[in-house]
Amino acid sequence: MKIISFIFIFLFINLSNLSSASELKCGTFDLGCKTKKFVDDTKEFQKKGFEKSKEQIKKNKGQIKNLNPLKK
Repeated sequence: MKIISFIFIFLFINLSNLSSASELKCGTFDLGCKTKKFVDDTKEFQKKGFEKSKEQIKKNKGQIKNLNPLKK
């Protein structure tokens, strides 16, 4: 019974520490953690790039409409 209580307390402390961490810090050989962090970082980078490209397309559309000789 003491062992079960110890394991339960140990798991509770570890899980509470994981949920309170703002940045994911992985161990040396923790491939699952490193993979998850890499995927999350890649998703964030792609979201930022997507937003920038949308802004650039909107800007270019305006420039193209202004250069259209048939519109004048």
